[in-house]
Amino acid sequence: MEIEKNGKIYTAKENKASWTVSTSAGRVTASYNVPKADCPTFAALKKYIAESNLF
Repeated sequence: MEIEKNGKIYTAKENKASWTVSTSAGRVTASYNVPKADCPTFAALKKYIAESNLF
C-alpha cells in the first residue's frame, strides 16, 4: 500500500500490532513503526501521515 505526501512515496506494510511505513531517498531508506492503537485502519494511517510533521 502506498501513500504520497509532498512528492514522497511511503510504503505501508500491515503487521499484527503496528504499521511499518518506509520511504527511500537514493541509497538511504527510513522506516517508521506506527502502533495500531494510534491508527487501527489504513485510512487512519493515511490521515496520520498527512497531518504529522514526522513525514
